[in-house]
Amino acid sequence: MRKAKLKYISTRMVSRKSKSAFQEGAKNAMNVNGYVVVAHEGWVVKKYSDGRIERMQELDNNDQNLELILD
Repeated sequence: MRKAKLKYISTRMVSRKSKSAFQEGAKNAMNVNGYVVVAHEGWVVKKYSDGRIERMQELDNNDQNLELILD
């Protein structure tokens, strides 16, 4: 493909779009399942649509320097 036909996608654009996609997915999951599983304050928790939060497992804090790579 020629460079002229390539579209530049900035890191900011990817960040914004992925954030909105994750938020929409979480909202849909909450509507369908009644809960979502997320990391919150050092724990993996289940957040219910009625506001309850159930702690499932404490996260190991030794992995602070890991890099997140999205495929």
